[in-house]
Amino acid sequence: MSETDRRERYATALYRTLGYSAERHPWAGLSAARREIWYTRAEAAMAVADEEITEALRTAD
Repeated sequence: MSETDRRERYATALYRTLGYSAERHPWAGLSAARREIWYTRAEAAMAVADEEITEALRTAD
């Protein structure tokens, strides 16, 4: 999976946590500016996940 695909996956997953609001305003209909906010949040979540994975791999050795 490319980093772009991964970022999109994380962003849409985070957006879906809004529940009803996300249902009323589907991801495909969001403006580029609103999507960018979710991409920023996704990148932060990805960074944390990457750190956790790195730490787990390091301690597994």
